[in-house]
Amino acid sequence: MSDQNQGGSASELRGRIKWFNPEKGFGFVTPADGAPDVFLHISALKDAGLQDAPEGATIHCEVGQGRKGVQVTRVITLDTSTATPRRPPQRRPFGGGGRGPGGGGPRGGYEPR
Repeated sequence: MSDQNQGGSASELRGRIKWFNPEKGFGFVTPADGAPDVFLHISALKDAGLQDAPEGATIHCEVGQGRKGVQVTRVITLDTSTATPRRPPQRRPFGGGGRGPGGGGPRGGYEPR
């Protein structure tokens, strides 16, 4: 973020989405120039008509001083073609599924007492 003004006004930044959690409503951007990560609040996305910022997406935005540090104040463009594909949640088999040692009966080893 070498082009950021010290006077508190917004400056432009290019980088990639490090991570963003739409349920929590925030995430972080890793600037292309190697500067420290920048906070991204969902309100900046919503102002641009967006709901999510997938990991790895390329972002061009304005940043400024927020309450707790530098944050995205306006999303100019968000290119999701560079995003990392999201993996579906891993499903674990229920109950361990076997009758090996301690596996017991039809309830997967659980015996009511």
